[in-house]
Amino acid sequence: MNSGLLYGQIMPDASKLSTATGQLGPVCAITGKAMTFAEAVVLDDKFVCWEAYVEATGADSASDGKYVSDLNLE
Repeated sequence: MNSGLLYGQIMPDASKLSTATGQLGPVCAITGKAMTFAEAVVLDDKFVCWEAYVEATGADSASDGKYVSDLNLE
């Protein structure tokens, strides 16, 4: 039996996962930074951090932050 297969499914490569943030998550394929799955961005079938994604694609946030005077957050 192939050790990479379990019930017809391919097992994830453990070297690309980390628990350094306290949660199981991917490691950035470009920088090696440990992330949670919520922080990760998929780029060409690889998990990358936001900083690496911006550097690789030139993309930026679609929205800019702005001050809202009537919004009391305290």
